[in-house]
Amino acid sequence: MKVKAKVSDVLHLEDRNASTEDSRTILSEKEFKEFLRQLKEGEKDPEILSARQKLMHLKPVW
Repeated sequence: MKVKAKVSDVLHLEDRNASTEDSRTILSEKEFKEFLRQLKEGEKDPEILSARQKLMHLKPVW
């Protein structure tokens, strides 16, 4: 758990320090925390889950 937290901290710092000219999206602190929450809890949006299921039927995802 501690390693995961450190990795996410480094990713967040790297993202915040990134130049906007390199076409990366820089998230606000709130957006980044929401992103981490979604990674931890998993997707819950029924439309996204349905679309993902349809894609998995087209081509296996490993």
